[in-house]
Amino acid sequence: MKITELFKKSLFWDVNPEILDWKENSRFIIERVLVRGGMEDVKKIMDLYTRDQIIDAAKKSRNLDAITHNFCANYFNIPKAEMHAPSQYY
Repeated sequence: MKITELFKKSLFWDVNPEILDWKENSRFIIERVLVRGGMEDVKKIMDLYTRDQIIDAAKKSRNLDAITHNFCANYFNIPKAEMHAPSQYY
């Protein structure tokens, strides 16, 4: 399965989306979609990856903005203290 079949190429503007492997690059893809995608894109990653994979990616990400950080914490019931984020977010 190619990432470009599921998501807009503009989500992956800085990389060649044709070479992204949805299994090997799962954390990168999840993080990118959470930060740059819309709800429709988030629903697609929820179909593509397990809840645990998404939670793990959100917890480990150092690139979540404040809105995405709060969305992930609330939507996936992740304690904010378990997420990597600047302390000014909470």
